[in-house]
Amino acid sequence: MQESNTVPDIAERRDFIQGKLISSGNPFDLAINGDGFFQVRAGEQLLYTRQGQFRRAENGTIVSAQGHVLQQAGGGDLVLEDAAVTILDDGAVLEDGRPVARIGLSVPAGGAALDAVGESHFAAGGAMEEVAEPSIRQGMLESSNVSMGDEMVTTMAAMRQAEGGARLVQVYDELMGRALTTLGGGR
Repeated sequence: MQESNTVPDIAERRDFIQGKLISSGNPFDLAINGDGFFQVRAGEQLLYTRQGQFRRAENGTIVSAQGHVLQQAGGGDLVLEDAAVTILDDGAVLEDGRPVARIGLSVPAGGAALDAVGESHFAAGGAMEEVAEPSIRQGMLESSNVSMGDEMVTTMAAMRQAEGGARLVQVYDELMGRALTTLGGGR
């Protein structure tokens, strides 16, 4: 019989519940208010993220901190001539008061999964569809949806359970030692 040295898979759970929206004042910072993901192009690959910290590159494309290009609703790079833009709640992009593009938000279709690729970016594990009524907030960023207080309490509870299990094993070991000593000494 051969022993296996494989480590069991650890279950991952991603929580895409919206975090708190914080005002940044940067017109290219965009926060999603509700469901959805921004679609960005990384080379030839399309990725999805809720991270909305963008800037205007020299060629006019709107890019993330990683250099991924923000996509318009329906596809295509978002390119702007002017740095002074207004982005409406529905994703419409206005330059000098006239609409020039629309930023769409996407969600996995039919329960498809998103696969993490790093830096808060995900690859679609299936088909994606546009959000019917997107809600985007210009000049804001979404903070983490993790509550440090809740995570500390959960971690402490897990540690207490592990300590209790370790004590139980230690007591059982002591009892087995006594039983063997008693049974072995009677002969």
